[in-house]
Amino acid sequence: MAVIRGEIGRQWLTRTVANPQQALRIWALDDRLVPVPSSGAWRVVGEPLYPSIDAMCAICPTGALGPVLASVREPLAWWLVPADEADDLADLRQLTVHPRGWVLDCPHEGIGSEGRLWLEPPDGSGRLTPVAQLGAAFGPSGVTVR
Repeated sequence: MAVIRGEIGRQWLTRTVANPQQALRIWALDDRLVPVPSSGAWRVVGEPLYPSIDAMCAICPTGALGPVLASVREPLAWWLVPADEADDLADLRQLTVHPRGWVLDCPHEGIGSEGRLWLEPPDGSGRLTPVAQLGAAFGPSGVTVR
């Protein structure tokens, strides 16, 4: 049986979950959110949803766009960035750099759940948005400045 891109992305995302098989079953059967701790190679940086969409539009053409999760209810977006670089964004006041181990409630990448959906889903490659790109988009001369 062939493994599709979404399955690979889900498997990558659940590497930090205590019981990856249970998380995969929840997504397959219930389409509920799964709590995924941000430990290991990535951390979470959160910011308002609408400026995040502007930032995505600026970063996407560079080929450096990593996974971005959005909540239309809150409205927020969460970027997965390299863990060892995340603290470099702490000076940008519109960004919230979450600590290692912070839990991100994630839907199945193909189907939104509870108001959350992946704007850029994990693809299993381990690609993360570089902090330099995200910082430039949200910095003083970035696309999100209004």
